[in-house]
Amino acid sequence: MAVVYRHVEWLVAMGHDAAISLATPPAREFYGSSAPLDIHGGRPATQPGDRYVIPEGQPQLLQLVAGAPIRRVMFCQNQYYVPFGPDPAAGIAELGVDRVLGSSRAIQAFFRDVYRVEVPIVPYSIDPASYAPAPKERAILVMPRKMPALAAFVHNTFKRRHPRCADIPWWVIDGVTMAEAAAAMAHAQWFVSLSQRESFGLPPLEAMACGTIPVGFRGDGGREYMVAANGIWVEDEDWLGCVDALARAIDMVDSDPQAHAAMLSAGRLTAQHYSPAAACDALREFWREELSRPV
Repeated sequence: MAVVYRHVEWLVAMGHDAAISLATPPAREFYGSSAPLDIHGGRPATQPGDRYVIPEGQPQLLQLVAGAPIRRVMFCQNQYYVPFGPDPAAGIAELGVDRVLGSSRAIQAFFRDVYRVEVPIVPYSIDPASYAPAPKERAILVMPRKMPALAAFVHNTFKRRHPRCADIPWWVIDGVTMAEAAAAMAHAQWFVSLSQRESFGLPPLEAMACGTIPVGFRGDGGREYMVAANGIWVEDEDWLGCVDALARAIDMVDSDPQAHAAMLSAGRLTAQHYSPAAACDALREFWREELSRPV
């Protein structure tokens, strides 16, 4: 959702009439965003020629605008959540949309291979004003929201398998604002990547930008940017391997500071490749072309 909010902020800055469409106001402000909100109470007020953008995996949102003379665009950030329809021959029409916009190379490859369509992408970006290194504490950061049981397994196994590291605190990021998560990321020394069935996996990249060593899983789509130079990666589902990789990352700080510094540098360079300027340019180009299409 943070990416969606950022897109709307950029579109408004470009002069477009864009807003986040919600049935009810958010219970809490997570994103610190200036994006305008359209609170519609369950009945969006669309106008002919509007573009209605929905995330993947939310076909019920399309029901809110059924029959409206508008174009429907799916903004897909995870191909594993695509809601397949009943007719394999229908192409992306089975998704109930006119077009798909993606956010990663894995999504682009998925739609090319499965639906035989070329999907443009607006790449992810890291805001250097929000994600930057800070004085480090000897702490391990983990975001267990998607994988709470596996996060607990890694934590408990780690303490028993590597007792010399058992006193290092684990910071659990859950239910906090983006700013709070970024602050914790900036101060922690290591980040456990629990990526699984991801099209990209943004938190490990945020960790790199913060000068925090990421350790763990690529989750498929993370292969776009996760390489040996910028983190310690293990094969998906190799949970003991993840535990041991974390111990190696901790030992590296003292036993091989040169390698540690090189990994930090590689991570920061990787994050810099995903610039807000490049993402904003891609978004501008997509909407310039999309708005030229008839409804």
